[in-house]
Amino acid sequence: MYYAAGERLRQRRSAPYGYEEPSWGILEEQRRDAKQWENGPLFSILVPSYLPKAEFLRAMMESVQAQTYPNWELILADASETMLSAGRSSLRSRSEVPSENQEADLRTEAQRILESFNDPRFHYVHLPENGGISANTNAAAMHAQGDYIALLDYDDLLTPDALYEMAAQIRKSSPEILYSDEDKCDETASVFFEPNRKPDFNEDYFLSNNYICHLLVMKRELFLALQLRSRYDGAQDYDLLLRAPKSCIAHIPKVLYHWRTHAASTAGNPGSKDYAYEAGKAALEEHLAACGIRAKVTHSRHRGFYDIEYLPDLFSARGEVGVIGGKVLNQKGRIVGGMMDEKGNVAFEGLHVMESGPMHRADTRQTAVAVDARCMEIRPELRPLYQEIFGVSYENHIMQGGEQLKSRSIEFCHRARLMGYRTVFEPTMTKTVQQ
Repeated sequence: MYYAAGERLRQRRSAPYGYEEPSWGILEEQRRDAKQWENGPLFSILVPSYLPKAEFLRAMMESVQAQTYPNWELILADASETMLSAGRSSLRSRSEVPSENQEADLRTEAQRILESFNDPRFHYVHLPENGGISANTNAAAMHAQGDYIALLDYDDLLTPDALYEMAAQIRKSSPEILYSDEDKCDETASVFFEPNRKPDFNEDYFLSNNYICHLLVMKRELFLALQLRSRYDGAQDYDLLLRAPKSCIAHIPKVLYHWRTHAASTAGNPGSKDYAYEAGKAALEEHLAACGIRAKVTHSRHRGFYDIEYLPDLFSARGEVGVIGGKVLNQKGRIVGGMMDEKGNVAFEGLHVMESGPMHRADTRQTAVAVDARCMEIRPELRPLYQEIFGVSYENHIMQGGEQLKSRSIEFCHRARLMGYRTVFEPTMTKTVQQ
């Protein structure tokens, strides 16, 4: 608690975040650019709703209509009761009760709002009953005509360049799944905070937390083949992605989605949806079992994160893992080595061992480019490679650091990867050195 409080204090004292919308000139350039594209992808934006708050729903639609990329359709699957299904008692005032010569307006409020936009790209689907977020979203998908499905909550917002950035990436590499960075906004959508700068797809980090979240875009055929499952409502997108192929995923490192915080939202009150974290845990347990991996899943000390205890150990449970590395600490408990990028930059350098870092990444297992040999475990098959690169046997553990050791650690992990083995950062592994 002491170190967590210290981290929060430093974050508050750091330069404040403020979302900056692309300039008018950039947005106009995107509009002109998009008009010249031939056969640009059609996005089907799926929005399930049930008794939505009118001002949030209208703001969401305005954010979609403001997109610089024009080739989209929005399908609002509304499970709200109509005047007819709710009965005359549902009318809000006597003035709404139709006279004998009047015809009752049987539209839901959501339908009236949608129709007020007078945009043929907005489509309304009335659902006979509220089946929950998964069933309602699946129902919307049945009406989708797009090449790609995009998932959007009725009370959230897209940035004006969101679909343009997605379409530009699709034109480059035709990925099956795309996701972007996101931030949060207050109830009035006038203050933006907590930007989530995500890594490129990192399977082990994803197995610890559904960091992908918003904005999520997926090929329509893939979405229809998998669909959302109601038994995981609250974590339905996590379950969807756990079951999806992971070979063709693109990350767009830009904030393209504003997650609105209010009393009923997970963003504003995480405790209001503890069931979602239980659903995510159940989905992860099922996924591991389907992969033939014996493991126990528990909730991490960080809300919405999971710890996986592999039985009997990580090497035995997952044959693709060849290297496991942890944190190298100085005598004050500060990180001086550990997970590194290809240039040798040490992740979380200077953090105390009890601090969790941005999005708790310093405290979460994840796939790594490289780890420090001073705090490393390897699969027996890699011991000859270890001897070749470090010049000593694995049993004679190296404890002296320096640039040469760093470069050799990176080379070792790179060569292991070429052999088909993955390197995993394990935050619970630590080694204290004289430094």
